[in-house]
Amino acid sequence: MSSSSIFPATSRRGVLKGILAGAAASAPIAAQAEAPTDAEQLESCLSQIRDILARMHPTVSIHHPHYLSSREDGSYRLSIQGDVQFQPFQGCGVYLVSIDGWPWEYLVREEPVITLSGNHLGWSRYFGRARADDGGWDDFERTLPPNFVRKLGEASL
Repeated sequence: MSSSSIFPATSRRGVLKGILAGAAASAPIAAQAEAPTDAEQLESCLSQIRDILARMHPTVSIHHPHYLSSREDGSYRLSIQGDVQFQPFQGCGVYLVSIDGWPWEYLVREEPVITLSGNHLGWSRYFGRARADDGGWDDFERTLPPNFVRKLGEASL
């Protein structure tokens, strides 16, 4: 029995066309199965953004997870934040204090928080006067966050 009697007469070109047609028909199905979801794509992009920001801001030591919120009106908010490691308070003096990401020079004093019975609660409030244009200190004293970038020097209050 010859091979031509078992298989219908087809050319190589016809066989190749059939194989290619079958592969082309299954390609969209395979592409759909492998396509990442929007959430996966977003996570990948945010990971790349965090890596880029880390390189652009080498002094940042605290990288917060991103926060994405969907709003009732259809809008959204996305937050990516990195912070420097602030220094501990080192006694009254002149400090560079970060307020909303802006460094300001302040003459800072500490006031420990105590109960009415006199027990120290283990934390303090910080008060400071900003550097004035004339090089002195403002008369107004404000409450400061404990975001001490560094101590610049000693000063009497």
